[in-house]
Amino acid sequence: MKTKEITIGGVKVMLAYCFATELSFKNFTGKNIEDFEPTNPEHVIYLILSAIASYYQSKEKEEVKNAPVKDTDLMYNANSTELIEALTEVMKLRAEWYGLPKGEAVEQPAEEQKNA
Repeated sequence: MKTKEITIGGVKVMLAYCFATELSFKNFTGKNIEDFEPTNPEHVIYLILSAIASYYQSKEKEEVKNAPVKDTDLMYNANSTELIEALTEVMKLRAEWYGLPKGEAVEQPAEEQKNA
């Protein structure tokens, strides 16, 4: 599980990415994570909420088991900047969890390759 603390809708929350995040997204939307559409507001809200819920549901202590925000908090209290930042962090956590490279490989110019 990969985690990150963010503030959204004025509330500090933890995000987590693990297999539970993907299962939660599928339960909310009926879609696999590979079918995530960043222009679909429902997908954005429920991917962020899935990442939040995954963290809090993983905790053994009851007092922290419930997430401090719910979908309506994200829809009504979070501004667009917070939602974009939250989505960006979830996608970074996903890449980190899967061990994806951070960027595309940079090719060396042919001249540098000959001299190597």
